[in-house]
Amino acid sequence: MLTNDQIKKLYAKAQSAQNAGKLDDAAKLYARILKANPNVAEAQFNMGRIASRKGAVPQAAQHFEAALKLKPSQPEIWLAYLDMASHHPNIDNLDKLLTRAQPVTNDLPQHSFFKGLVAARRGQPDARLLIEQAIATGLTSARAQTELGILHAADGDTEAAIAAYEAALEIKPQYDFALSRLAEMYRNIGQTDKALDAARAAIKAAPHVYPHYYLYASLRKLAADDPMISQMQTMLQRAKKGAPALNQLAHALGKAMEDTGQTDQVFRYLDIANGITSKAYPYDPAQDAQTAQDTADRYLSLPALTTTPSDASKPTPIFVTGLPRSGTTLVEQIISSHSDVAGGGELGLFGPILQTALTEASNPISLEKAVPQVGEAYRAKLATRFPGARYVTDKSISSYASIGFIRYAVPDARIIVVRRDPADNALSIYKNMFRDGTHRYATDLRTIAKFMRLFERQLAFWQEQTPDAFSEIKYEELIADPEPQSRALIANVGLEWQDACLSFYDNARRVDTLSTTQVRQPIYASSVGAWKRYEANMAPFLEEYQKDTQPT
Repeated sequence: MLTNDQIKKLYAKAQSAQNAGKLDDAAKLYARILKANPNVAEAQFNMGRIASRKGAVPQAAQHFEAALKLKPSQPEIWLAYLDMASHHPNIDNLDKLLTRAQPVTNDLPQHSFFKGLVAARRGQPDARLLIEQAIATGLTSARAQTELGILHAADGDTEAAIAAYEAALEIKPQYDFALSRLAEMYRNIGQTDKALDAARAAIKAAPHVYPHYYLYASLRKLAADDPMISQMQTMLQRAKKGAPALNQLAHALGKAMEDTGQTDQVFRYLDIANGITSKAYPYDPAQDAQTAQDTADRYLSLPALTTTPSDASKPTPIFVTGLPRSGTTLVEQIISSHSDVAGGGELGLFGPILQTALTEASNPISLEKAVPQVGEAYRAKLATRFPGARYVTDKSISSYASIGFIRYAVPDARIIVVRRDPADNALSIYKNMFRDGTHRYATDLRTIAKFMRLFERQLAFWQEQTPDAFSEIKYEELIADPEPQSRALIANVGLEWQDACLSFYDNARRVDTLSTTQVRQPIYASSVGAWKRYEANMAPFLEEYQKDTQPT
């Protein structure tokens, strides 16, 4: 048993240790207090904060709940609890907690901020306004400014995004979250030196945050004497199993090995990285095959559609599609270098609108009426996003799965499908890391082969059903003979040739894909036939791909 005076002294000592960053020492002292008296709300609260800092979410939640049971009207407890929930991948947790906290936190600017985060994660249009409202009503937060910058970036407003990241760094100069986002933005607009400075600063500020190393490795070809390589190797050796984003560190090392010519070590790290990702995001090939079949069945069930001319006052889309890492970014960069074309990047607008129509249409007749409305809604979004543009490129990768629907929803749309040597394409997919939960097939060479064959079958289906809806370009032919292939490409999308399309690497537009650094350079052929350097490692892909010998 402890007296009140003893508890006060222990609490003061625990706070001092916590403020000094000695979290383990502080936790032991708080634990002693709670063992003597579990009803000390302040100790429960701080134990929750410490557990949250360590990533021990269940333990933190227990302590926050205990603190709230004792002091349910204390805003600081709710805000710390909400902050922890806001970092959890399941945004529903934050939404539910926010509802519980509303009677206490509703009038605080932080409440608007957390509402904005929920809206942002769900893709709701009011996200930016909610976060701006929080800042305008007194929230001085580096994180809020950074989240605002992310939303500006998603809206295509590069200047506003950079301004928000810089505002975050004025509040907290060594804030690695803002530094890494700033580095990404500078990379995507081709300012590599500034990107490197920001990435190095992020690593210095938070050396144990693995995504910063992946970002750094993506910015340039690493030299053999780069001290970051040995630093990453040491960190990987010492990392605890299940450490967050460990796959990004391993991917960075895979690239470092390739950059420095250590080809015998590349797959060592790639296998580690992809093994981690596949456990977190398993892949079911049957599910993708069923989705493709369902799409085809819905298309075949439609009555004959009567197409009508699109609204000429709105931009005409040029879809650039194909497998990831097949050269779609290069092709889009060439097209968007034309003065009549705005580069849209991976817009991701058409797919959700079409999916809603497919879900809501109960029969072929209702779907027949819905398809033109899909096109109208899509073009309206293009007009809002790119006012005054005549043409807009849309490099949403999965567009190939909906070619027939695109043809009827937007009759004057141009569709370019990029094809690449399967083995080179597979290697590039396996080497790169995609956004969490996307391209789940990419973590295993055999499932990459299965997905490629599915892609080929889908293209064959659309070729049979709508043979005039799209044209193809082969990556290797573009690389080998850039000018005639580029001229043919521009002609295929209905434009007059401009020499700027050949110097696409001077195009200053923002590129948000994994190929952002490559398209800032003239065409090079070093990636053609690259898989042969790893022929033994690529055996699972080659074996699986050759099982399906159907013509493509």
